[in-house]
Amino acid sequence: MTAYMIDNITVTRSKVYKGAGRFIVSDPDQLTSFPGRLESIMQPASPADAGATAYALATGWDDLGPTTEDGMKIKREADLSEGIPLDQRTTNLDEGEPENWSMESEATLLHTDLETIQKSWEGGTLRAFSADGTHVAQHALDLDAPSSFTERMAAFIQEDPKSGKLRAYVFRSTIPQVDGSEMALQAGEATGMPLKLKLNADETISEGSGQFGKIFEED
Repeated sequence: MTAYMIDNITVTRSKVYKGAGRFIVSDPDQLTSFPGRLESIMQPASPADAGATAYALATGWDDLGPTTEDGMKIKREADLSEGIPLDQRTTNLDEGEPENWSMESEATLLHTDLETIQKSWEGGTLRAFSADGTHVAQHALDLDAPSSFTERMAAFIQEDPKSGKLRAYVFRSTIPQVDGSEMALQAGEATGMPLKLKLNADETISEGSGQFGKIFEED
């Protein structure tokens, strides 16, 4: 019987990660320090602190809810150097080494409340109006043309459905990218909130400290 390499591949379930996603962003007025541990983002299902509540968000994070079944796409790209040409070599010196790095993420959020639209589309002030004799209680979100974007930390959290362990992709600096962002308002389908973020590296910290961010994974 012929043997194949595929027959000798061991698939380890603990190394295969899947699970529903939950997206959160920081409140810039409350959270200014990048998290150092998973608990600075969200408590796991079985917190180490007996007084902590499972899945509780740490102070300073706003929950934008789940994504659609397509999840969140995270793109990482490096611009490669053309190198330094030398007469004595057939290839350029330093050719192919990374010069600039960039990252971005994209998802469709299931929740389309005004708070989510505000953060995804760089909306303006969200106002609440109480009911009176001629008006029902209501909220209004300003859609302006701001000259700058709000910078926030962001995290995409997954829970593996079998192990119950958490994994969080956390980014230091994100800004919304709203070019061409559109909502499809339909009678028969739920309206999703498109979200696209530019993920910025923090050049003020050294390499080896997670300039774009970190991935926390519960053991």
